[in-house]
Amino acid sequence: MSNKKTSNPSLIKLAENLSKGNKKGALSAIRFRLSSSFANYYQHIVWKGWERALNRDEPNALIFQLLNGLAYNDAKRTFQDLKKKKAEILIRDHTQTDLSKHYISSWVSLLEIYCDIHQEKQ
Repeated sequence: MSNKKTSNPSLIKLAENLSKGNKKGALSAIRFRLSSSFANYYQHIVWKGWERALNRDEPNALIFQLLNGLAYNDAKRTFQDLKKKKAEILIRDHTQTDLSKHYISSWVSLLEIYCDIHQEKQ
């Protein structure tokens, strides 16, 4: 799917901890990233949302499902759906470029790395 080495190191660390089911490590990676500045407000929102969902153990949150071992096929399907959604937003509403470029892209990148890790385990 991708080359993890070219991705954001914080996302790689987060995905690795999620794939291991390591909540403490995942929260640590998130908090480390939140301690630095963001290029865009949407990026900050996604990281804060991930932190909140993990702190609250929200069972319906995708990040919590990843932590609890979301099946590879389900993660891959979600990855593909979000990639499609990212393109659709740009086509339908050009005012939402930041949402597509930063918020959804963060999810796409995280899911891509998560899927790569699961593929390597097999």
